[in-house]
Amino acid sequence: MGTIKPDQLGNAIAEALKAFEGVTEDAMLKGINETAQEAAAVVRSKAQHFGSNYAGDITARKAQLIRRNGAANASAYVTAGDHYRVAHLLEHGHAVVRGGRIVGQAKGFEHFADGERYAEDHIVENIRKGIE
Repeated sequence: MGTIKPDQLGNAIAEALKAFEGVTEDAMLKGINETAQEAAAVVRSKAQHFGSNYAGDITARKAQLIRRNGAANASAYVTAGDHYRVAHLLEHGHAVVRGGRIVGQAKGFEHFADGERYAEDHIVENIRKGIE
C-alpha cells in the first residue's frame, strides 16, 4: 500500500473496510448453520428410542441472512418436521386420559432442550472459528 498522506487516510480506511465487507456475515452464517446441524444431531441421538421415523425427521433448517435497520440477523431452527405435536408432548409431558378421565401424567423427555443447551454452548466457538 505504501505511505498514506493524512488527507488520504479516510479513503484508505474505507477501502480496507470494503475488502472485509461480508466476511464476518458469512462466518456468522456458516457458524450458525454448523451449530444447528450439530444440535440437530444431538436431538436426533436423544430421540432414537421414540422410533426411527420420528428421529429421522429431526433436521436443522438453514439460517438466512436478514438485514433490518442496518443490522444483519440470522436464525436457524431444529425441527421435527410434521411431528411438531408429538415433539411438544414428548418434550413437556402430557396427561394420560382413558375413558374421558385423567388417570395419570406422562413425564416429559427433554431432547430439544438438550440440543438448545448444546447450541448455546458451541455457537460462539463455531462463529469464532469461521472468522479466524
